[in-house]
Amino acid sequence: MKIKSDEVVGYIIMKNRYKLKMFIVLIYVFIVVPLSWAQNEALPVNPPELDEMKLKEQIVSRIQKANAGKSEAHKNFDSKMVIVEKKIVFQSLGQMLYGVKLKVLPVLPDQKHEFLYLIVDPSLTVQYSDILDMETGASILNPVMVGLKRIDLPARGIGGEIYKGGGVHQIVLISDPFCPYCRQVWGYLVQHKDKIKSLKLSHYPIHTVSEIACAVLEFAQQRRLNVFDIVNFSYTKLNSGESPAEILRQYAAEFPLLKKYWGNDLEAAAKKLLAEYLPAVQKEQSEIKDMGIAGTPITFVDGYMIEGGNFPKFDELMP
Repeated sequence: MKIKSDEVVGYIIMKNRYKLKMFIVLIYVFIVVPLSWAQNEALPVNPPELDEMKLKEQIVSRIQKANAGKSEAHKNFDSKMVIVEKKIVFQSLGQMLYGVKLKVLPVLPDQKHEFLYLIVDPSLTVQYSDILDMETGASILNPVMVGLKRIDLPARGIGGEIYKGGGVHQIVLISDPFCPYCRQVWGYLVQHKDKIKSLKLSHYPIHTVSEIACAVLEFAQQRRLNVFDIVNFSYTKLNSGESPAEILRQYAAEFPLLKKYWGNDLEAAAKKLLAEYLPAVQKEQSEIKDMGIAGTPITFVDGYMIEGGNFPKFDELMP
């Protein structure tokens, strides 16, 4: 039997069409469907909404119970005094969770507002303190907490510039010269100052003894003295003395030029420094507290906030 050439061509076309259909089916079954499932698992199309009012009412209840019998003022504390400032939705343990930053307004005039950082499920049934990866032991929630605590510096900036270099990184350090962890961070920055384009320092005295040192640094900044060297001395050699005059004595011994401004009566000089320069330090410190920062050291590397002496993070951000 003789097969016509057009019949052969038709057979080949039909066979190739069948193969193409089977290829498309296999792609759909083994690639498209699993990928679609994975995407839906990672990021649901409609994640459950967080009931913000319910969350605020729960916080109000907690605070009222914690202060029961302590203060009558807390009876007037209500949900209007709890503000949701930031939310981060993410997935863990096969469900959607929320990271929430709350600003809690004070009930008494002499109090400052506080911040709460929570990880909760959408039903507000469970609050998670942490979730650890079983294989590595690493915290799964830590990156979320870092995101919640990330603070955008005000447009006008904070701190005074004490160093300009040939590097690329913009650094802002919020610090206390007598804080041991602050001194460690300062040492790191000095060691890597070749990577720094601009270094700003904002004084944040934690203890009373630090106030005179911060006043001296503010004085040096405003007078445009050799501020970097004075700061470096403050963070490396200066010892906390029993009195402000003793601290000034250490500065004067290291930098004799300061005697020109202070004279020989260091007790009088200390009082004048505290009266004239400490208010500027305290004003910026109050503004920093309003941003949600309550301790030192805090470092901003190109806008990214690092709490404490997290040197692996410094290495990551300042390669």
